[in-house]
Formats: sequence, C-alpha cells, structure tokens
Amino acid sequence: MSRTPFTAIIHTLNEIENIEDCIRSVDFADEVYLVDSFSTDGTIELVRQKFPRVRIEQREYLGAASQKNWAIDRATHDWIFVIDADERVTPKLRDEMLRTLEGPLDHWAYSVGRRNFMLGKEVKYSGLQRDRVTRLFHRGHARYPNKRVHADLVVDGPTFDLREKMDHYYIRAFDHMIAKMTRYANWSSAQMYIDGKTTGLWGIFSHTIGKFVRDYIFNLGFLDGTRGLISVGMHVYYTFWKYAKLWELTQLKRLGKPVPLPKLDEEEGRWELPWVRAQSAESGGQRAEGGGQKAEGGGQRAEGGGQRAESGGQRAESGGQK
Repeated sequence: MSRTPFTAIIHTLNEIENIEDCIRSVDFADEVYLVDSFSTDGTIELVRQKFPRVRIEQREYLGAASQKNWAIDRATHDWIFVIDADERVTPKLRDEMLRTLEGPLDHWAYSVGRRNFMLGKEVKYSGLQRDRVTRLFHRGHARYPNKRVHADLVVDGPTFDLREKMDHYYIRAFDHMIAKMTRYANWSSAQMYIDGKTTGLWGIFSHTIGKFVRDYIFNLGFLDGTRGLISVGMHVYYTFWKYAKLWELTQLKRLGKPVPLPKLDEEEGRWELPWVRAQSAESGGQRAEGGGQKAEGGGQRAEGGGQRAESGGQRAESGGQK
C-alpha cells in the first residue's frame, strides 16, 4: 500500500555523540535533511562518511524556529517530521508513523510524547510525564512562530496525538546540560526583553521558587529520587538565570549602556503562516477577477452607449433627408 512521503529534518550544532543513532532511527524517511550550524566537532564529516544519502546544508544559527522554518521551506516533501539530535524514533513509533502516513491523513499535524532519560535511566515526573511535542505535520498548515527559543508549532486546526513515544536523551552530562540551560536562558531573556517585559526582586524570587514547588512537589519530581531532584534543580537554575538576565538587560538599558542581544532572523516571509498567505492570495485573486468583470461590464456599457450614439446619428441623418 502506498503511503505519503515525508522529509525528516534534523538540526545540529556539535552533535557528533548523538547524530549517528538519531539518523539511524529515521532511516525510513523518504528524505533525511540535516541543517547544521557550522559544527566544529566532526559532526558533518561523520554524517558524510556514514550516511551518503543524507542531504546536508549549513546555515548560521538564528534560533531554533528560524532554522526549522528555513529547512521546512527547502524540504523535498510537503509532510515533515522534525527530530532533534538527542531524540530517537523507537521501532513502535516508526510503525505507527508509517501506518498513519498510509491511511487517510485526517489532521494537518500529529504530536508525539517523549520518554526523557538522564544518564541511562528515565526521568518520569517533574512535569515530564506530560511531555509532548508536535513533530509530524504538513508544511502548508503548520509554522514555527518568531521566537528564539521554546517556539511551539502553530497549526491550522486540531492536532492528533500519536500513541507511541520517542526517546529523548536530554541530559547526557551535567556540564553539557548546564551550558545548554545557560544558553537557552540567555535567549529566552532576550526574547522577553524584546517583547517589552521587565522584572525585579519579586519576579526573580517568585518565578524561581514557584518553579521548584510546582515541579518537585505538585508534579511529583520527588518520586524520581536523586534524578528527580537534579532534573528539577537544573530547570530551577534555568528559570532563575532567565529572569536574572532579563533584569540585567533592563538595567543596562536604564544606564544607557549597550544591550547585548542575539542576532535575529528578520526575513518576514520566514514567519508568515502559509495557510493565511494562501487565503490572502486567493482573496486577492478573487478581487482582481471581480475588478476585471467590472471593467468588462464598463466596456460593454461604453459599447452600448456608442451603439445608442450611432443610432441617434442615423435618426438625425434620416431627418435631414426628409
């Protein structure tokens, strides 16, 4: 039975430890498209050596959403599956995706749950029990919004939840995770600053404490033991640093000093919702067609007026002959 073809998109930046297993997990895709942000650890060389079928392009990193939208527009197929280098499609998820693509696609997008692992063991709580991301979609009806970090896919309609989950090895080493959290917090604080948000003592304190109470107590992080405490602690650090950096940026502005902000993708077409653009184009075409019909009607009226004038001239000529 034929199925709808799709492109698997992977974004990388120094992912030599993860990329091989990630690519192998999506080798059933009709196209595997890797967008690299100029890795320096041998990621690209390894992929070229072991996976000659993988399509590789490099682009300056302007945020995850920008990278993904850029790749989505350049993919071969309309149906897209986005996967990060530290994620793996399990055999059960692969089978469910293939069945979904074989049948009638009743939705424009499908979400996937994730099992999150820290140093070889799953972390089940602290909010991760509800971890679900929308990754399989039609590019004409889904788009990432203009955010530097944590940009959730915007979909033209409801999303269907796939049953099977993918594996997410989100903490492979503490130094790597803290560096990643710091980087994400810097981007997030810059996004909040650009959006006009500010904070102070109470904001930094309440968001930080609130994050710990919510994830460790209400989201049952304590049930994961040591891993639960460490996982929550890292996310609490992220929250603290995000609001602390936002405070720093607002203080720099108040002091009249340069505010360091990351480079953003300002290409307007990158952020347009494709179904809205299509509707606008269709509406514009209808207005143009209507204008043409009016012009044609005006021409017919003018032609009718000419005929009447010609008839009047004939009557005048006839009167002169009498």
